[in-house]
Order: sequence, then structure tokens, then C-alpha cells
Amino acid sequence: MRKWLLILCTLPVIAIAQDSQAFTRDKEFYVRGNTAVIGNNILSKNAEKPFNDLEKVNDEFKMKYVDIDNDASTWSSSSAYLNLKKDVNIVYAGLHWSGTYNGERSGKRMKDGKVYHKMLDERAHDIQEVLLKLPNGAYQHVRGSLVYDGENATNVSVKSRAPYACVADVTEQMQAFVDGEITVANVSATQGEIIGGSSAGWLLYVVYEDDSEPLQYITTFNGLEFVNKKAVEIDFGNFQSSENGELETAVTIGALEGDGNLGRDEISIFDPQTKIFVTLDNEVRASSNFFNSTITINDKRFTKRVPSSLNTLGFDLAKIKIPTAQNKIIANSTGGVKMRFKTRSDRFFLFFTAFQTTISERYYNEKRVGSPTAETATVAIVKEPNVPKPKKVIVNQKVAIAVPDVTVNEEKKYEPPAVVNKDLAALLEKPSITIEGIAPGYYIITNAFSNAANAERWMETLQQKDLQPQMFYRPDNELFYVFTEAGKDAASMYDKLKVIKQIPGLEKTWMLKTNLN
Repeated sequence: MRKWLLILCTLPVIAIAQDSQAFTRDKEFYVRGNTAVIGNNILSKNAEKPFNDLEKVNDEFKMKYVDIDNDASTWSSSSAYLNLKKDVNIVYAGLHWSGTYNGERSGKRMKDGKVYHKMLDERAHDIQEVLLKLPNGAYQHVRGSLVYDGENATNVSVKSRAPYACVADVTEQMQAFVDGEITVANVSATQGEIIGGSSAGWLLYVVYEDDSEPLQYITTFNGLEFVNKKAVEIDFGNFQSSENGELETAVTIGALEGDGNLGRDEISIFDPQTKIFVTLDNEVRASSNFFNSTITINDKRFTKRVPSSLNTLGFDLAKIKIPTAQNKIIANSTGGVKMRFKTRSDRFFLFFTAFQTTISERYYNEKRVGSPTAETATVAIVKEPNVPKPKKVIVNQKVAIAVPDVTVNEEKKYEPPAVVNKDLAALLEKPSITIEGIAPGYYIITNAFSNAANAERWMETLQQKDLQPQMFYRPDNELFYVFTEAGKDAASMYDKLKVIKQIPGLEKTWMLKTNLN
């Protein structure tokens, strides 16, 4: 194991817990092709048997892990079948998993006519680690980026369930497999009984090229929103729809805690002419009960999975085509659409959404990579760039940590640069955090961990991306910070941050301002 000399500091920092993670755009594609999505739940009444009673909900049972792989080394597993044509080319595959996980086990009891829930065992697993098995293969370890963890939320309804969401780019693993059974194992969640019932599952979202499909704009959003009293709105954009012919538009969503027998939850699309939201539905999902613990593709239940439960007990996965009538709202040659998620009785957690629509030939050609005369092209806005390797400089012999491009000049007073970019300006306005023992500057932080071993594994992942990660420790919040660049030139560091954030898996990288008082 690689040994790292840790930097210590003593200045306390007050951490503010967040009760949700607002949805942000993750990926964008301009492609002649389409998308596919598969997935399955990972908690149910029975470990192997499908559950098909549509009138029951997850808080009626002691939920247990689904585990169908006959492998004693895994504690949970479920599978689904991906069926694509042999001649398609997968350009992106994102694995998402989510669950309620306030502890490994929880129970309830009655006292004085009231129900009390109690955590029996604390969390036992790393929520960012899962296993992925492709057709005729063995399990592969997959470490995802943490989108949100509600373990430390201040909202009681969120904290009592502690929902989390993770995502991993598995494009490289998937490119050789377009047909067959996909199994995901070791997704973590609370077994037993929690307030509102425990739920968990996974989904695999695939973008692929296919010459027989139309030109499309495709975008994915990550986040975790507790949809309760306040509606959640997502504004899709950056496209220009087809000037001629009928639009083909679809949305894909992943959510937890949508109970089948509780209605009054919905998704809707905004009509700019009437200034109202128009609800969506199909044969399986009613407009007044869209989130109903099912897995559906368009207007059919997706049953090619193991177990193939009709009632997934709190896990919702849906790809739904927007009907022709609502498609008129997405006017030809416009560039955006707003969707709203709301509920009046059935609270739920939304953790994934994606949008796709046919686009104009002219707009597609504007976005193409390479020759403007090429007949087909795929444009993935988020691509892995060639990131220059940073130069290492020893900043402080006492701590012996290498910090690229950082120099210490005690005689010259630090002065923030003049900037125009509003995001950079906002960063410069933030107070600088004092961390003793490291050079002053702006640090590009890729991740932070409470466990040093996890930080080291993350550094190995970054090295595979041709980066040169380094690490320091902050005892005030007991976290190990992994960074790739540091320097006093804020504008230069901000430009490098934008490059790093384009690398798959590093979209959540941020810049830390330290010792610049």
C-alpha cells in the first residue's frame, strides 16, 4: 500500500447538512441513434421470488435483500436483460443505483398505540461500491461517484430514510456487450422496517449509435430530490428540434418510494402558450399516480429481469414517450422544455432523469465533430480530454507533500486577480479556509473520504486517467482530500477545473480556496 504523509490542521469548520441534491446536467449527446434502459429492484418481500400483489406497499413488510446469483460472497443481486441490435455502437453507459439506508437493519414496535421505528444495526457497507456482471462474465468491481447521501440530513423525513444515489460510467465495460443478462450486486439498503418502507434498485442507461434511427439530442441529469410539498422542476435544453415532421420525444426517470396504492403524484410538461403544466400518463402509469412501484418501458411493463416482480415495492423506473398531443408543446425549432414532478400525498425520492428528442439536420451538423461533409457523426459533449500532467514542487519540507505549480512567497502579498467569469468571481468572494501546513492557493478537489484506504483507491483510479493525484488530511472534519492541481492563479486553476470536470466520473470536482486571507 502506498504511504502518504498527512497534513494536519486544527481550525474547526461547521458543516451544514443538505436535505437534497438539486438536479444538474450530467451528460449531453447529439447522435444518430437512441437510448435503452434496464434495471431492477434490490429489496423485496422475498429474496428470490417475484412479488406481484399490486395492492401492497413496502412499509407492510420486513424488507429483505433480493439475491438471485447463488453467490455467497454477495449480499444482494438482481438482473435484467439488455437487448440491442448487433450492429449498434454503445457510446455511453451509465450505471445508477439508489436506496434508503439509515442502517443495515431497522425494526418497529407498538407502544401506547403508536408505532416506533429503531435502527438495529448501523450501516455495514460502502454505498459507492457495487459489482457488475456482464453476459458470460465474472463480477467486476465498480466504484461510483456519490451524488447524494442523506445520512446527515436535517429534515427528519429524509434522515429517517437516509436515501443515497450513486453513478458510475461503465461505457468501456459495456461496449462489447449489446445483448444478454446484466447483473448488479451489493447495492446496499436497510433491511426490515423503516418509516415509509425501505426501497432500493439500480438502472443502466445506454446511449447508442444506430444508422436506422433519427438524429437525437439526449441529456441526463443527476441529483436526489425529496418530492413532498414542493414541486421539483427540471429545465431541459441545448437542442433544436426537427423543423419538419413529427417529433419523437421521451423521458426516463428513476425514483424511490412511489407507492402503488397511493395516488396524486405526477409528472407534467409546461405549455408556454397556455402557461400550465400538462400531465403525462400511459397504459401502465396514471396521470394521478405516475410513481406506482413498477418498471416500465413506454406503455408496457418491463418483465425481462430476475426477479420479474410486477410490484417493485418502492422502486420506480420508467421510460415514457411523450404523446403526440403533448409533443406539440415542444414546438418545432425551439430549444427547451420544462418538466415538473410533484405529489399531494405520496412522497418520493427522484434520483435520475433523462430527456431525448429528435433534432434538426442543420443543428446536428453544427454540433458534429470532424469534417462538415461527413454523413454521420456522434457528438458527446462530455468527453475525456488529454489533461496535461502537473509539475510537482515540494512546498514545505516539514510536511513533504508535493503540490503542483504552488510557490510560497512570504514577501509578496496575495492579491486576487481581476476576473469577468461570474462563477469564478463567486468563488473568489468565498472566505478562504485556513489549513496549516499546505501552501496557499486554489486546490482542485476530486473527492473527499472519511477513510484513507478509500482515498488511496480513488487515487489509483485517477492515475489510470493519466492524472497525478495527491492527498491531504483535515482533522477538523476528519476527511482525506484528493486533489490533482493547485496554484495561486485562480483563473488558471479555474480553467483546469473545467477541463477536469469533463472527464467521466469527475463531474463533481470542485475548487477549494485555502490560506489566502
